[in-house]
Amino acid sequence: MRLALVLLGLLACKDEPRDRPMPLPPVSDARLESDAARADKWPELDGYPRATAVRVIEVPTRIDVPRFEVGGPVLVGDLAVVSSSQLGFAGIDWRRGTVAWTKPTGEHVAPPLVHDGSLVLIASCLNPPAIPRGEVLLGCMRVVTPTGIDQAYMAIRGKRVGAFASAAGEQAIYSDGTAIRWRRGESAVAIDPLTGIARPAEASAPPLVARHGDQQWTIEQLEGRIVATGTRPWRTENEYTQMIGLVSLPEHTPMLRIANLGAYGSLPEINVIDIDATGSLRAAVARPSPGIGLLGWGAAANGDTALAVRLDTSLRRDYVVGYAASASLLWMYPLPETPRADPVGVAIASDAVVVFHDGNQLTVLPELSVPPTAPGAARQNPTP
Repeated sequence: MRLALVLLGLLACKDEPRDRPMPLPPVSDARLESDAARADKWPELDGYPRATAVRVIEVPTRIDVPRFEVGGPVLVGDLAVVSSSQLGFAGIDWRRGTVAWTKPTGEHVAPPLVHDGSLVLIASCLNPPAIPRGEVLLGCMRVVTPTGIDQAYMAIRGKRVGAFASAAGEQAIYSDGTAIRWRRGESAVAIDPLTGIARPAEASAPPLVARHGDQQWTIEQLEGRIVATGTRPWRTENEYTQMIGLVSLPEHTPMLRIANLGAYGSLPEINVIDIDATGSLRAAVARPSPGIGLLGWGAAANGDTALAVRLDTSLRRDYVVGYAASASLLWMYPLPETPRADPVGVAIASDAVVVFHDGNQLTVLPELSVPPTAPGAARQNPTP
C-alpha cells in the first residue's frame, strides 16, 4: 500500500515547522589533498589497487550546532539523501555536486529511508506538538518525494514506548512491510506511516531471504552465528563479525557475504567470505583487507560490496575497500586522515560508490561491477 498523500495541516501537522532551511551555497569539490599524496602515507595498503575519487563534495553545514548524529546516504537515482544534526536532511545531486533540497529538523536526526517510493525523514520536532495524554512523543516524521516535495508531516507518538524514548546507541531505519521500524540501541518501535502511531517492536535487523528455484531460506545473524531456516535449515558453527548481504550471479546459486575480523600472524585484517546460502559446504574467500574494524558498509542487489574499514587504533586512518560480486578486491581509497567518531555511510549505485563521512563530505568512488570470471576472483574453500 503506497503512502497516502497527506496534506500539511492534518494529524499533528500543526507542528509543521515555519522555519525555512538555512540558505546554503552550492556544494563544491573539497579535495584538499590529492588522492596520490594521501596514499603515500598509508604503507599498510602497499600492493593493493588504489582508487581515485570521481568527485569529493563538501556539504555546507552549521558548525555552531553540535553534530549528535549523521545518517545516509540513501540513493534515489542521481540523488543522495543524507542527515546530520548540523544540517537536517539534504538531497545532494552526487553527479553534479549540487544541493537539490534541504529540510530543517530539531537537534537529533535518524538515517533517511526510501519507503514505497517516497523518502521518510525522522528527527526531533522543531516545534513539539501537543499529543494525547498517556502517549510519549518520540519525534516527527516527514514524508517527501525524491524531488523534495512534502507529502506528509506528523508526530511520532505512542503508548508503552518509554524504553525507546530513553534508549541510546546506533540507529537504523527499516521498511517493515507496511510499517516503518526505527531502531536505537537495543530498542525499537514500529511506526504507522499514515498516522505516526508507534508501538514496541523487535530490535533485530530484518532477515535476508535467499531463493533458488522453488526453494527459499530466511537468514539471520543470531549471537554472531548465521542461522538459516526454510527448505533445508542450516547454521554455522563459528561466529562472524557482520552479515553483509546476498550475492546473486547468473547461473550460480545464491551466496551469503559476510565480513569477519581476524588476523594473519599479528596483523589484524578483515576477511570477506561468501558461503553458499543453500547450506552446502561451498565457500569463497576474498583477498583480506588490513584493519581492526568496520565503520560502515553497503551492498548492491547483485552482491557488489564496499566496506569502510578502520585501519588502526589511531582512530584517524580509515579507508573504503570495494569488492565485486565475484569477490574480487577492486580498489582501496583512504579517507581524509582525521579523528573520526561518526560511522561512515556507504551506498552503491550501478556505476559508482557514494560515501558520506565526517558529517559534511560526500565522496564518489568508481564502480564495482566486473565480469564474474575476471582475474582476481576469490578462491574456493569449504565453508569455515
